[in-house]
Amino acid sequence: MSLKLEIVTPTGKVLDTVVNEVVAPGALGEFAVLPNHRPGIVLLGGGAIRFDGGVVFVRGGVAEISAERVLVLADEAVKAENAGAVNAAAILDKLATETAAHEFVSDEQQQHFETERRYAEAILAAGR
Repeated sequence: MSLKLEIVTPTGKVLDTVVNEVVAPGALGEFAVLPNHRPGIVLLGGGAIRFDGGVVFVRGGVAEISAERVLVLADEAVKAENAGAVNAAAILDKLATETAAHEFVSDEQQQHFETERRYAEAILAAGR
């Protein structure tokens, strides 16, 4: 059996393929989806969605999971082969500046900072 994996952003479809397994960065940690998975909706964090030899980096969003499909509605997504255009080090530098400027941060700001950090670190780790 297999799963249909679709990754969509506000600017259009990034990926539409059939896979055997999906591993994605949930807001509370990484999770895996296999065919016949229990249906659900998962809040995504930042990081890498991995599947059958492919990678797409996402910056938050949600994943709708069913027994035969994973639909990712990502805030932003970039395929691994296009990740070189993303300046991940600049994202981390900007985060360091932003977090240093705040004495206190809300839960929402903290979640945003964490999503951005995980997204940038996943891209940097893939480039090694």
